[in-house]
Amino acid sequence: MSIEKLKARLELEMDSLQQSENLFKVLEEGFADKRLYGIFLTETFHYTFHNSRNQAMVAARRDTMNINYMKYCLKHAGEEAGHEMMAFHDLKNLGFEAKVEDLPKPLKTTQALIAYLYYVAEYGNPVARLGYSFWAERSYEYIQPILKLLSEGLDVGKKSMTFFNEHSEIDVQHAIDVENAISKYAKTEQDWKDIEDCMVNSLLLTTRMMDEVLDEFVKVKEDKDSRYKFLS
Repeated sequence: MSIEKLKARLELEMDSLQQSENLFKVLEEGFADKRLYGIFLTETFHYTFHNSRNQAMVAARRDTMNINYMKYCLKHAGEEAGHEMMAFHDLKNLGFEAKVEDLPKPLKTTQALIAYLYYVAEYGNPVARLGYSFWAERSYEYIQPILKLLSEGLDVGKKSMTFFNEHSEIDVQHAIDVENAISKYAKTEQDWKDIEDCMVNSLLLTTRMMDEVLDEFVKVKEDKDSRYKFLS
């Protein structure tokens, strides 16, 4: 396998996801409001909190023998540490009053994504975790319609989009770094296969999380029982 084939598989997965009925619903004029973004930010806080930790866990494994790969994982983990607070900062700037400890527990699909990445980090092929980084660090290429909805349709303001805006710049270099890491540390066809599997699985789990975020928004919108009542 190669970086080009990995990109082609990602394009295929993203093309499929962009045909989602839920995405069309979210982009439908007048459907979404700031509460949907608030729910998304809450879940983003939860899974982002763990990203640097499960990345660092790869470096701490006894079977991660390549010292340079260990250094890469720790460096990347350090650069990602604390990014969950960007999401929390954006949530507060939307006007929602809450402390970190007051946020609802993550949705079950968010928990599944978090648990999967810890499983890969602790028990999977040490290089497999790069598959998650591969798509996550380049996701801004695919979510322009969502960013347009936030900035124009919902008018959330730049102060409530620091997570997106900061990452759109940071992740340009990170995407290059991840490509270089995969090219350098994926030694066998099994390495490439495990990276591809993690890429696809973590992307699908993230999509399931977004589906549940939408379900929760509908509950809030219809004034039904929801853990996100504080957004109203």
